[in-house]
Amino acid sequence: MKKTYFLTVCALLSCTMFRAQENVNEELISKVAEEISSVEESATDLETLTDKLYELENDPVRINSGNYREILRLFFLSEYQIRALVEYVRINGRIVSPREILNIKGFDAGTVRRMLPFITLGDTRGILSRRVWLRQNMLANLSLKSGCNDTTQKGSQIKALIKYGIETGSFSAGFTIEKDAGEKFLSGNPPLPDFLSGYICYTGKGMVKKVIAGDFSARFGFGNIINTGFRTGLSLAEPGLLSVECEIRPYTSTDENNFFRGTAAVIGGKTAEITLFASLNNIDATTATDKDSVNYVKSLYTAGIHNTSGTLLKKDILKEFTWGINIAGYFRNLTAGLLLTENTFSLPFLPSESEPENFYDISGRKNLLAGFYYSAALGRFIISGEAATGPDLHPAAVQSFTFVPSDRISFSFLYRYFSPAFCSFHGKGVFSGSKPANTEALFGNIKFEAAKNLFLSAGTEIKRHMWVKYLANFPSHELRSEIRAKYYPEKLNIEAIYNYCLSESNLNGKTGMPEIKTVKTNTFSLRIKYMPEEYLTLLTRADLKTCSHTDGAGMLISQYAALEFKRLPLRLWFRYCIFSTEGWDTRIYAYENDLVNSFSIPALYNKGTRTYMMAEWNISGKIYLRFKYGITSKIINSDTEEFSDEIKFQVRIRL
Repeated sequence: MKKTYFLTVCALLSCTMFRAQENVNEELISKVAEEISSVEESATDLETLTDKLYELENDPVRINSGNYREILRLFFLSEYQIRALVEYVRINGRIVSPREILNIKGFDAGTVRRMLPFITLGDTRGILSRRVWLRQNMLANLSLKSGCNDTTQKGSQIKALIKYGIETGSFSAGFTIEKDAGEKFLSGNPPLPDFLSGYICYTGKGMVKKVIAGDFSARFGFGNIINTGFRTGLSLAEPGLLSVECEIRPYTSTDENNFFRGTAAVIGGKTAEITLFASLNNIDATTATDKDSVNYVKSLYTAGIHNTSGTLLKKDILKEFTWGINIAGYFRNLTAGLLLTENTFSLPFLPSESEPENFYDISGRKNLLAGFYYSAALGRFIISGEAATGPDLHPAAVQSFTFVPSDRISFSFLYRYFSPAFCSFHGKGVFSGSKPANTEALFGNIKFEAAKNLFLSAGTEIKRHMWVKYLANFPSHELRSEIRAKYYPEKLNIEAIYNYCLSESNLNGKTGMPEIKTVKTNTFSLRIKYMPEEYLTLLTRADLKTCSHTDGAGMLISQYAALEFKRLPLRLWFRYCIFSTEGWDTRIYAYENDLVNSFSIPALYNKGTRTYMMAEWNISGKIYLRFKYGITSKIINSDTEEFSDEIKFQVRIRL
């Protein structure tokens, strides 16, 4: 521990030798990752987020086009900001300077700074404007964690990821290969990587807007029926884009089950378009045999890890055929669409009768869904909604309402209802990466620019689960609230966050009738980001978390630095973190910088430290080498210190 303190002091004292500048993409990813990790353990959406940001960097949004669908690619803007930007260009003509965007209602200096790397004031698409005939990207990640000696695993403990993409004119193609720790790199007949994904894509300007053959992802409306990409809604105080969206895109992520494999096409004109898609994909599942010796699906296996004999038996055992048609209309102040889709499986589903939470799960081989969605702008009001159901008429509905009475204040409200029997295999619920079902909730949010560079926001959600769920064998309730204060003067960012959560679950007693317990959690977080000069960025973070049924609290203090050498194409990241919690219930999630397309949001609990250092070497502006070493120490039984570390290496080529 003393050695780690010494390294921290040395890094800070030597900052005059360095020049630091955080990459804008990584800053946005870090911010979104913090929002996601504050409420859930998984961060699978981050890979899609990364791909979308790099796509925007290579092909900036033409904001002077005044085209709603073009500006909608700036997915981190609100629906109100997008429509305000479209209307400003329509009335006032071309924007001649980024500073002019500050005159548009709903925009502030922070939002404009976030937009700048991803917009162009020109008329042509990014690739053509740069006169690049051929563009290639290649990424290779290797990572290894210590301390795993499981002899039941089939392969090495190295985790590997390879991605390749190529673009020329209107055509693009690429592939993704992934091997998780413990998996064989090549298996089967013929021998192939555990996960192999690829695509070919055409993007046009005429009636045929896009055609994809291979693997693709999709989202329509709020995503309740289909959303295999980035989820809708982030935190309660910073909800992000809460509106409808229609998109198909090549699949470049590593979720091995939630994507489509087949073909998709978008055809249409300026005000209307039709999306057609068909997919036949093999997905993982746990199967069983009934009393009549008929195989059926007991549950889906979504982890995507196949490193033991048991998990290999689940790999690609279920065939899923999906087709769909989406019809969307785009008018000046209105977007509306209809979606129809069906899933057909090679084996029937038969939910377990001994588990009440599975009572409303799908039964049989088919699942047909239809939905309608819309978004309308009425002056300073934005109204959006979606309704969906199947032949059994178990509904799902989302209705949002945004009001911006002045440029310095806005209100957002959202109501959602998902019947316990509503089943969507490729949907994602608002504010959640999970499938929408068994939820009724009301959300409200306010954002206020109290003074120059001072922003206040707050949000509350009241949620009801109409049927039993995991760890709650009764209809339960949940309340979540969040308050944020952000102060962003030049060179200094200060953000204070308070979260409150009240939930109900079983007491999990070993004998007798299970009791109902009400769990109250309070989390306080302070983050101070300081950029004293162009060459240095520092971030100090402090967290405190309390839980009603534990005696103590969880605490975390961390110091982060991002540096870039003055005369060498070298960047460095360093963070040292101390944590102390009273077990798993007061755990604290802390996002940390990682390899591109590899994400780390460790859950820190018990007592210990977490340290990592990462370096990136830029060779000729085209080849990037990145290396990361992290080590975690935990105090076990008050006197024993346990260490675990990991090494990661990346090669990234951009031609």
